[in-house]
Amino acid sequence: MTIQEIQRLRAAQPFEPFRVLTADGNYYDVRHPELLSQTGSGRLISIGQENHFITLDLLLVTGIQKPIPRRVNGARRRG
Repeated sequence: MTIQEIQRLRAAQPFEPFRVLTADGNYYDVRHPELLSQTGSGRLISIGQENHFITLDLLLVTGIQKPIPRRVNGARRRG
């Protein structure tokens, strides 16, 4: 995954929420473009969550999922 791909998803008009998949099997939803930021070098990204944020090294990002799957039977989302 490259920072250019992440930037393209963030800048899309209209914005479409997406899910960032990581090497350890976790995922983090980006539901608004303002909830995603990057470092100057572009190697690290931060994703805002409900009451905290996650910082990820892009080397650990394995993919992007669009659209975000809907919840089934009211199941809570991870991340």
